[in-house]
Amino acid sequence: MPRTLRLDPAGGRHHVMNRGARRAPIFVDDADCLLFLEVLAELPARFGVIVHAYVLMPNHYHLLMTCPRGNLSRAMRHLGARFTGRLNRNHPDWDGPVFRGRFKNRVVSDDAYWMHLLAYVHMNPVRAHLVPEPDASRWSSHAAYVGRERPPAWLSIAELREMYGTTEAYRSHLRDLQQKRDVAPDEFDPGDFAAPTRSRALPAEPLPEPLEVDRALADVSEVTGVLDLRTTQRGRGGNRAKWLAAWWLSTATDLTQVEIAETLGASESVVSRWIRRVREESVKSGELKDLTTKLLERGTS
Repeated sequence: MPRTLRLDPAGGRHHVMNRGARRAPIFVDDADCLLFLEVLAELPARFGVIVHAYVLMPNHYHLLMTCPRGNLSRAMRHLGARFTGRLNRNHPDWDGPVFRGRFKNRVVSDDAYWMHLLAYVHMNPVRAHLVPEPDASRWSSHAAYVGRERPPAWLSIAELREMYGTTEAYRSHLRDLQQKRDVAPDEFDPGDFAAPTRSRALPAEPLPEPLEVDRALADVSEVTGVLDLRTTQRGRGGNRAKWLAAWWLSTATDLTQVEIAETLGASESVVSRWIRRVREESVKSGELKDLTTKLLERGTS
């Protein structure tokens, strides 16, 4: 039987989804999540697509994308093939397909539907009982939309933020969905991706309850031995402590990156680099991984 012709008009807005083969987990550790985002980051420059939002669940993902050139299939083939190849190399005991088949997409023309999709994908970890509320979800674009993290260059949030008007309007929509005070547009159809996924939590989720700033800084001082994290530190130990402080404040508190920069006496761009460095290095064996593990353990105690 021939495949169904995929709708891919030039300039089309798409809700894109795919699931692991045999519904098995795709993302089993932080490195897998980072790898997917690294490959996803290649698509705008390589194919001219616009990535508006994403969420990574244990055994599936959702993307919101616009394809000005009508080349969604080419972009997604690249994403699937490159991610699969690199993932199989990273897991020597894995071999073969990662995804269960072709990705699914739905073309979205209605603005209300498009706005609902943003809230829907960001609520996925909450519906699946992986986190208590969206701010606790690490592997989604929600943090960029509420100002908790600066969006990477490849993520375009301007269109949907402008549709909502204010961050509070977006947050209000999320609360209404969570408390079932709002419903999806009549034509909304998430398909078989609507069911919660309880197979396993994604790795290293942030803490459900935000910590006070002084408590978070005290945690970093305890595990690093550096007492004054609000002043400039010199030398390897001091630098490492500042990196960890930036990461822990972004993970365990309600501070935005601007507020973290003010707290640590650094620029926002520097703080962003510190956080990114800790996230990248903490997936490898070594001192930073040990320290981040200690902080996560302290935060849950």
